[in-house]
Amino acid sequence: MKASFDSRSVKDAAKSYVWPIFGKDPSFFDETASIAVSAEGPYVTDIDGNRFIDAWACATAATLGYNHPRIVEAMTRQMSAMVQNAGSWPANLPQVQLAEKIASLTPGSLQYSIFACNGTDANETAIKIAREYHKLRGHGAKYKVIGRDRNYHGMSLSTLAAGGSIRRRKYMDPFPTGFTHISTPNAYRPKYSGDEAEVTRRYADELRRTIEFEDPETVACFIGEQTLGGGGILPPPPGYMKQLRQICDDYDVLLIVDEVITGFGRTGTWFECEQYDFVPDMITMAKGITSGHAPLSATHVKPEIAETFFGHPDRLFHHGYTYSGMAVSCAAGVATIEYIEESGLLGTLAGRSDAIRRELDGLKERSPVLGDVRSNGMLFAVELVSDKETKECWTGPVRENVAKAIVDTGKRHGVIFPVLNNHGGLYIIIAPPLNIRDTEMEAIFTSLEAALQEAERIGNAS
Repeated sequence: MKASFDSRSVKDAAKSYVWPIFGKDPSFFDETASIAVSAEGPYVTDIDGNRFIDAWACATAATLGYNHPRIVEAMTRQMSAMVQNAGSWPANLPQVQLAEKIASLTPGSLQYSIFACNGTDANETAIKIAREYHKLRGHGAKYKVIGRDRNYHGMSLSTLAAGGSIRRRKYMDPFPTGFTHISTPNAYRPKYSGDEAEVTRRYADELRRTIEFEDPETVACFIGEQTLGGGGILPPPPGYMKQLRQICDDYDVLLIVDEVITGFGRTGTWFECEQYDFVPDMITMAKGITSGHAPLSATHVKPEIAETFFGHPDRLFHHGYTYSGMAVSCAAGVATIEYIEESGLLGTLAGRSDAIRRELDGLKERSPVLGDVRSNGMLFAVELVSDKETKECWTGPVRENVAKAIVDTGKRHGVIFPVLNNHGGLYIIIAPPLNIRDTEMEAIFTSLEAALQEAERIGNAS
């Protein structure tokens, strides 16, 4: 792009040559905040010079905000030595340093990391590991993958098959065979009745029943988010993850937790699984691993799994990507972890999370269209409804108009809100940088209240 281009010419070029992702078409480039030119902290500036707080922090990736000076410095320093991967070399120095760092932060015996570029790659890798692991142990019939509805694991065909994102799966059939799903616990819209312990047990027992229905000799792994991200920020109920761990152990099924969103402090601990007193067989991670500064992901596994592949040519894991764990990305990962450690940031998050939650609960009391508030650490969602008593939501064009009104109102107030219109609901996600300042959160709250009032007006006008 030439520096002489003005805003209009850049937008026209975008409309002619760029196919925008995530369900948009070229008309999107006529909108405000459609082309970014710079970013710092929680702020992004668009091609017209408008500055916005990104309430979703680079889709939850920018845990330390945009262009964090400590991370940019580390990347710049590494770029002067080596940017990319050397062909046929299995590792670079920052990659080894990062792998050791990750192993020091994860629970239990989890040890080895395979690096890639994004969460899709990490989850794809985990599924491939699970299938080949069982084959190497003489259980070649164990190939099936059990996922959960509403969970999102990536954009490849196998990760879409493992996930439950209805809108993203809609036109992608046929999927690979061997994938099935169980329900995700939802306290606001529960599938089962009873006290919390009974409801939790019944959700967990879906995994046992599904394994038995599919035949335990054919099931390789279970994969799931713990707190859902794009599915609407649904934390697991107490005891649920430990029950899944026991069920997987009972049937020799590997337990994979997708911490692409929740890893590296987003829920208040380095990894969310630490909160539930269990150790998964694999953790997939991305996004916050570099605070969104460079493409990087990892599939992190127990040594007894990785070592099954070692020692003989017929057992080696023939998998990888050209840009797996690029040196500059891993340098960003090391710098991200070191900054979080040295700043003591994780120690402040419980108080910050509680304060934000109180503000959102106050909005819920004041707004007739805010039906539910959900949170875990610095992950928050508000679910909108047309009727709080019935929990019904607007449908058809009205719901689309409400969603657009929220986004437009947010922009007018200098805030970008992600509004997710899926799984039968309408959600606003708030996942700011972990180090966001109080004044910036106040701006988000002010904008959100205005957006809720506009949602109420549009909904009532229908």
